Amino acid sequence: MRQGMTMERGRWDTPEDVERELSSRLALVEPTEGIRGMHFAAVLDTVRFLGGEQAVARVVEGGDYPKDLDLSELYPVPPFMRLFFSAARMLAPQLGGVEEAMRQIGVQGTLAFINSMFGAEVRQQVGMEPKRLVEMLPEAYRMAINFGELQVQWTGPRAGRIVMNRIFTPVAYNEGMLEGALQAVGAQDIQVRGWQTSLLNSEYMLAWGD
Repeated sequence: MRQGMTMERGRWDTPEDVERELSSRLALVEPTEGIRGMHFAAVLDTVRFLGGEQAVARVVEGGDYPKDLDLSELYPVPPFMRLFFSAARMLAPQLGGVEEAMRQIGVQGTLAFINSMFGAEVRQQVGMEPKRLVEMLPEAYRMAINFGELQVQWTGPRAGRIVMNRIFTPVAYNEGMLEGALQAVGAQDIQVRGWQTSLLNSEYMLAWGD
């Protein structure tokens, strides 16, 4: 890694740490910034798969889940973040910690996008080519959210560096999103590792095998 590069991933050791991470991110959200309903549904799908309908009910009760959710509609960021953090806290004991729970929810978030009407266009263009999918990630992100920026820099035939700016979700969730994208096109021996460069900015090294 470059000299001086921060390897910070946020603090997730205690419930108070997790709440501070959420509050710090929510304080920076602009009212016009939104995320599509499919990501709300992906959070609940992960909870349902791992904890059943009772767990889903508890997560929904603890947040402000949109009524009559439209998977393609843009919704404000704060309700999604509260739902997502609530789900991660609930799943943490089962999955070995808050970060691993966030990573698993991120994987499901990508699969939800790939199977959506927005993802259909991506699937048609990339087929089962991991490199083509990675090259399309900036465009795919713009379909799923209306804030932030993602850049791709290649470091090898099957390796690259992803730079994310003004993305509210934590590193672990974004790692899961990238991992899920590569899984969706059949990539093998996937490696994804990220770190924050500031609260909303982060970088990721990713690679896959033959």
